[in-house]
Amino acid sequence: MNKLFRTLFIFLILLTTRQVTAQPLVSVNGPTDKAPYGLNLSGSLPSAENALDNLYAIPDYQAYVPMQQSADLNQLMLQAEYAQQELSQLLSAISYNAQVDMLLPLTKSYDRALQKVKNKFNGDARLITDIARGSIVANNVDNLMASYQMLLENSEIIQIKNRFANPKASGYRDLNVLVKLPKSQMIVEVQLHLQTIAAIKSGQDHQDYEQIQSIENKANQEHRALSELEMQKITQIRQQSHKQYHKAWLGYKRQAITASFQQAA
Repeated sequence: MNKLFRTLFIFLILLTTRQVTAQPLVSVNGPTDKAPYGLNLSGSLPSAENALDNLYAIPDYQAYVPMQQSADLNQLMLQAEYAQQELSQLLSAISYNAQVDMLLPLTKSYDRALQKVKNKFNGDARLITDIARGSIVANNVDNLMASYQMLLENSEIIQIKNRFANPKASGYRDLNVLVKLPKSQMIVEVQLHLQTIAAIKSGQDHQDYEQIQSIENKANQEHRALSELEMQKITQIRQQSHKQYHKAWLGYKRQAITASFQQAA
């Protein structure tokens, strides 16, 4: 009798656990249905108190040399159309649950992809990983980390470049992640941005880049080295760009630290 009671008791516990797991996702506005992709949120999301430390702690990583399953660029272009749809579903679900914005450009054109394969990968189309790509843009470090955690749990991470911990010389920061999508099995690029930094990159920083290119192209066309005045101008442009990125990042750091104090209080 005792054995039968224990068996029934364990069965009830397991049944209750399954029912809890099956509950719909809950947003800040109350219960809602799951987003289309059906994210796996079984893992714990980072708390605001640890978000900044956790962001710094994400290591640069490469599981293996990222390679597509086909060396036929035409085949990859066809596969990318399906992969972009799958990526759209994934990023839409992350956007919905982590309260971030999603940017999904068109797949890279055949001409641009072919040029990159020839110039960067010595003709090996397997090495191109950004035919399908997308971005997540967050307003704060907490939501950025929540997005990263969801991405981690719902795709195979192939490579990570943590430019928050190791920023570019310009001061630009992001998380650049290559993931292998579970359905299409294609490797795609996902960039995780903070909004102000992303705005600088697409705005003033792009203008600065074009200005530097113009100075360098002029010297190349005249078959001469850069003059001292031109070098000073380029240095000045780069310093100003770095200052803008640094100021934006300090704002997000203060925001994250303030959030951690509020949560600890």
